[in-house]
Amino acid sequence: MRDHGEFLSRPGIAFIAFLATWLFSAGSLTGCSSSSSPTTTPPPVSGVVNFVYTANAAGSPSTVSALVSDASAGKLTSIPGSPYNTGTSSAALQADPAGKFLYVANRVSGDISGFSITATTGRLTPMAAPFPVELGVDAIAIDPTGKFLYAVSAQSNHLWSFSIDTAGALTNLSSPPLTIDPAVSSSSAIALDPSGKYLFTVANLNYIYSFTRDTTTGALGTVSGSPVPVDFGTFAITTDPAGKFVIAVSNAGSTVFGTISVYSLNSMSGKLTLVAGSQPHIGVDPSSVGVDPSGKYVYTANTADATLSALTLDSSTGVLATISGSPFPSGGNGTINGPEGITVDPSGQSVYVCSASNDISVFKISSNGGLSALAGSPFPIDGSGPNGIVAIQKK
Repeated sequence: MRDHGEFLSRPGIAFIAFLATWLFSAGSLTGCSSSSSPTTTPPPVSGVVNFVYTANAAGSPSTVSALVSDASAGKLTSIPGSPYNTGTSSAALQADPAGKFLYVANRVSGDISGFSITATTGRLTPMAAPFPVELGVDAIAIDPTGKFLYAVSAQSNHLWSFSIDTAGALTNLSSPPLTIDPAVSSSSAIALDPSGKYLFTVANLNYIYSFTRDTTTGALGTVSGSPVPVDFGTFAITTDPAGKFVIAVSNAGSTVFGTISVYSLNSMSGKLTLVAGSQPHIGVDPSSVGVDPSGKYVYTANTADATLSALTLDSSTGVLATISGSPFPSGGNGTINGPEGITVDPSGQSVYVCSASNDISVFKISSNGGLSALAGSPFPIDGSGPNGIVAIQKK
């Protein structure tokens, strides 16, 4: 497993580590001995087709892999044309809410690659040129209207704002970019609430900064009482679909467990308040967090022990409870198989997990939020070093 504890942050590791990841070949990552997958349970026919994309850090250039799910069985196959070239050391990706555009943050080349998505097939068409940001760009978020994109960097205290035009092109809204705080040296995650009124970013791995957002212009402002502390080593944040809570996962500086924290969100002020009793231990070195569309279940990908944690979220209080059977094996093939990214599909039926073994594990969500591995999972991707994953439902 990769041990991130000695670095400043998972996305903000030293430049030489970036280059090492970049130069890793697909063969070196997949040449491990095989290990058995978790017990599989085929799901019922769903009729849902998802396009699934991963940002792959390795290679020169790095790539995006594109896959499509089978409507009857849910199995994944590569979309013709995949993988697609990006920049150098692709770290994260996001799709706009309409599923028309896909954007990839590239750490070492310091830019964002943009693609248009073919609605019928999921194929990607690259935009003319990447959009410049800065070295270390490692997290991006798109507002609910699909008109604005925001980005942060593991190498600076900058918060970048872009408008998105009808063709998907990005235009920088401010030069220089907004300074999060003069005391900040890096940022590792970013999220917006479902209303689009507030934006959140994790800085220096241990504080969540909150910003108000003009939903018409995309402009950002400060929130009184920001920042709030969070456990050290926070690499991912998200919000619940109702916009009542902000959820953060961290390694807590521990080699034996991670933590997950829930903050209540004041919809009038944007202020965050830690929910009492909302910080249970989860798997080791969590790298990603996802919430199902109903807001009832929360899932984390735990890199160091190759597990997935599953919890229920109380919609009134924000208190978390561990689901029976959690943590679940993450399902990657090989001895180097730690999960790096997790997402829940828009229908709330499946969880997709990309792993260091260059594959995607697919899980069916049971009636109590537990996870069952799909028959045939994991499915190989045609890229190396996946860091992030998104799923779009075919219209």
